[in-house]
Amino acid sequence: MRGKNFYQLIGDYAAKRPEKPLLTVDNQTITYGQFIEQTSKMAQSLSSFGVKEDTKVGLILSNSIAWYELFWGAIRIGAQPVPIDPQSGELELERLLSCADITICFTEKQYRNNHICEVVSKVQKKVPNVKQVVYLGGEQKKESSFIPYKEFLEAGTGKALSDVYEPDDRHVMSLACTSGSTGNPKVLSVPYVGFYDAIMDMADYLGFCSDDTMMVGMPLYHQGGFGMGLQVVIKGGSVIYQPQFEPIRFLETVERYKVTAVQLTSTLAKILISNPKFYEYDLSNIRICYFAGEVLPKEIAQIFVEKLGIRVINVIGSSETATMVVWDSDKDYDVDPSDFSELPFTKVHIWNSEKNETDIGELCIYTTAVIFNYYKNEQATSQTVVDIDGKRCFRTGDMVERLPDGRFHFLGRCKRIIKRGANLVHAEEVEGYMLTHPLIESVAVIAEAHPVYGEQIVAYIKTVGNKMLTRNDVAKYFQGKFSAYKIPDKVIVTEELPHDIGKIQFKYIRK
Repeated sequence: MRGKNFYQLIGDYAAKRPEKPLLTVDNQTITYGQFIEQTSKMAQSLSSFGVKEDTKVGLILSNSIAWYELFWGAIRIGAQPVPIDPQSGELELERLLSCADITICFTEKQYRNNHICEVVSKVQKKVPNVKQVVYLGGEQKKESSFIPYKEFLEAGTGKALSDVYEPDDRHVMSLACTSGSTGNPKVLSVPYVGFYDAIMDMADYLGFCSDDTMMVGMPLYHQGGFGMGLQVVIKGGSVIYQPQFEPIRFLETVERYKVTAVQLTSTLAKILISNPKFYEYDLSNIRICYFAGEVLPKEIAQIFVEKLGIRVINVIGSSETATMVVWDSDKDYDVDPSDFSELPFTKVHIWNSEKNETDIGELCIYTTAVIFNYYKNEQATSQTVVDIDGKRCFRTGDMVERLPDGRFHFLGRCKRIIKRGANLVHAEEVEGYMLTHPLIESVAVIAEAHPVYGEQIVAYIKTVGNKMLTRNDVAKYFQGKFSAYKIPDKVIVTEELPHDIGKIQFKYIRK
């Protein structure tokens, strides 16, 4: 009996339809047949550079075909790829490369405004475990110690690698890095078999098949962006990413490739909807719009369901758990998108501070994909990865309320509760309502120290067309809708909010 192996499953699809597109990034496409061929060569090149089972391989790269080939080339030989955000700064990268025990990493010249190759060059001198850096950015300085990508590829030329690593129940598939919104990024040990089951279960729930093509708004280096795209690939379909999110090109790609599923955050959706050309594009092939990463306002869901006739799926998930709970417009349209249902393959527990079941408290979740641990961080692991009824569960840090109908209302992150005077304000609730304002494109709400209230509410906003919006304008919009203490005390308009392709990066807000 065959085990649960992503690579073998993709190989089966490649044998049946080798010419079918598997992945498209920008104007580059790799077919299922090419994927098997290229990852075999990639695995051989990695082996030639000393990579073997459990070797940690850093991928400090933006969305690209090469990213995918390297990731799966490492998986093929039992090594552990470690995707890292190419926006990372020197201190973040130093922590991650050291903590994850990375011995070889791959990088490029620049991502957005971050000259990542220069950052890696500085950090490599401080992290002795990084023995080799392969550079994918074309020409480089003569004195550079980086290995040219061409030289790396040539190491595997003419050599065939037929073996595929067979994982067991304890094998770590990859190390995922959290965004580190608290300023303390963590490295997660992702279970191979558990992650396989979670991806397959969600693909079955959504009814994905080989005819589907998904356009993903989140990046490959994000565990969610990678995993949601994989839900289509595991069924023999096609997945598309952009190098960076560009609204018009996103819509053009959806139309050109007759995309059947799109993955967005609320921020990305608002950017698309706000574009005056949004309704000019043919979006008729889309049957599912898949939201994750942020609070989804009902007003945004309504546009997709009522105006476009698209099924909306809103999930709460995390890098530590994969998908946990779901709001599905086919079943839940009469309730708020922040009211979630348990999935057939997950189990919800709500804990109070004494770790007893309650109706309002912290969401503790069982999924097959719950991480083994935070790599080399026993304290964080013991605080979050817990045993409930013999199953590995995760304490999410999310506050939820059990509703009479059996659903669960998402209140917000425990750490994002703002204590304004005697009142507790959930930042996500304020953000969700502000996103419904026609002039607000994206928003981030944070707490700021106040001599009287203890904390006050500060909203950083990016407006549509960079139009002016004052605190008084926002207060009028809130009037009669929410309690006065939930109205932001400060509204700061900014040209750009730091984000990870749609998901706000709170650690950079004050900068």
